[in-house]
Amino acid sequence: MADKPKRKLRPAQTVREKAKAASNAKPKKRGWLRKLRALIALPFSKLGVFLGKYKLFRAIAKVLRFIGKIIFPSYFRSSWAEIKQVTWPSRRESWRLTMAVIGFAVVFGAIVASLDYGLGHLFKLIILGKSK
Repeated sequence: MADKPKRKLRPAQTVREKAKAASNAKPKKRGWLRKLRALIALPFSKLGVFLGKYKLFRAIAKVLRFIGKIIFPSYFRSSWAEIKQVTWPSRRESWRLTMAVIGFAVVFGAIVASLDYGLGHLFKLIILGKSK
């Protein structure tokens, strides 16, 4: 009897994979700059597919990739990949959080200023025995 191949289970999705799947579900808005980049890159991508059929151009592409790895170390390439995976807050959320930070700073500054004034006045009263 032939042995049946064992069924392989997929590993559980990580948080990053779930976030990536969720971000792929909704279409992203394309700004004018992205549209311009896509328009400029379109002929080059088609040219790359066309030239990829020839061995000489594949060899040149390998050399260029190698040079790119030397010029741009893996740290920068991996940093750029991480930045692209970040879920950035919306404009409204950024504005709300900025206002919360400014409000906290104002309240905390007022508390520190009042304590400074009160303790300064108290020490002048105790040490110098004077009052305004």
